[in-house]
Amino acid sequence: MPVMITDNLHEFKRSSFPKINYSLLPLDCPLKMHPHPILFQHHINFQSLEAVPFEDDVYFFESSADSFLPFDPFAASFYLISRYEEYLMREFDEHKRYPSHHSILYRNNLLHKPVVNQWAYIVAEKISKIYADFEYQPPRFDFRSTIDIDNAWAYKNKSWLRTAGALAKGFLNGNRQRNEERLQVIRGEKKDPYDTYDYIRQLYGGRKELLHFFILLSKASKYDRNVSPENEQLKQLVRRLSEDFELGIHPSYRSTKNKRELRREIKTLEAITQRKVRSSRQHFLRLKLPATYRRLIKAGIHDDYTLGYANQVGFRAGTSSAFWFYDLNKDAPTRLRIHPFQFMDVAFKNHLKCSPDEAKEIIGEMMLEIRNYGGTFISLWHNESLSDQGEWAGWRTVFEQMTEQAIKYKDESAANKLHKI
Repeated sequence: MPVMITDNLHEFKRSSFPKINYSLLPLDCPLKMHPHPILFQHHINFQSLEAVPFEDDVYFFESSADSFLPFDPFAASFYLISRYEEYLMREFDEHKRYPSHHSILYRNNLLHKPVVNQWAYIVAEKISKIYADFEYQPPRFDFRSTIDIDNAWAYKNKSWLRTAGALAKGFLNGNRQRNEERLQVIRGEKKDPYDTYDYIRQLYGGRKELLHFFILLSKASKYDRNVSPENEQLKQLVRRLSEDFELGIHPSYRSTKNKRELRREIKTLEAITQRKVRSSRQHFLRLKLPATYRRLIKAGIHDDYTLGYANQVGFRAGTSSAFWFYDLNKDAPTRLRIHPFQFMDVAFKNHLKCSPDEAKEIIGEMMLEIRNYGGTFISLWHNESLSDQGEWAGWRTVFEQMTEQAIKYKDESAANKLHKI
């Protein structure tokens, strides 16, 4: 349903459409909302974030007694989606990332809920009670499974120098089994454990549009350990994937400090695939606002999938829907679309110490939230986490159950018609 915002008092009074008086004016309108000043400010300021209890839940940005809600959902949504709190943060983790425990949603135990989508539903319900003809269709359940390729292979296609160093390290550490596996893979006697591409392709054979890969193509550094972009086997892998799936750049760890490196990596991917690169996700989820997004915009990126936490699962921006990045420092919208993801495989296993069964339960709960309030369920996996070997044994079942359930919800949602609340 189209929405119109006006500050023309005459136009507002004449309109016969459902409307909300979002002002301090005493107008004859059944839906009044006392506005919080944040949406009228042009500078970033510390905001009062006192919790507002309402119907057994917690909200923010208190309104007034004569407002149709005790909190301002528009101000609260803007605060979360613009990532206002991240502009005010001066303490970051070891990789210069915003710490999840500082988030207002984490501190109020709301990180697992798409609260912005829920608030939109609450507002729609209030409107429908006043305007009987008001029809509202919540966003449908959608699904994207994204895979980051940080290291295309565990053992294959590495330089002899790198292989020799790894064998020597394994010998010194007494890791005989790993050395034997490495040699078996190199001799072609065993499949590389990180080579899970055929498995992924088979699982998504009929739904290739639901997969999105992000490939790291950078010079080697401490945190950038993929095979060289000049390696012909890696180029062939990238070409094969790009024939069937959407492919984006995975800007390297070092690119966050080197602006030229980002453009070089994008051009490398474009040269391999012979296609324009329009999507990205930062390696190590290194995101600094607004600098990272500004660099991506200048580099020609249209869609970014970085927004989420490395050590937590849930809705970092409080929403399961894509949105346009709003540059708070410039107080201006942009044309970069942000696609927030809900969880990363490593967060479950390494940070939250979840078992595969525990992860399944949490994923199921988040999918249900999106099924109820709409949006896109986006997961973040790595090719190595789907090996079903070593530390990742048992995690394929999580991937498979998630995929099956998400596709079921997506197909059910697509079949639903417009309904009235």
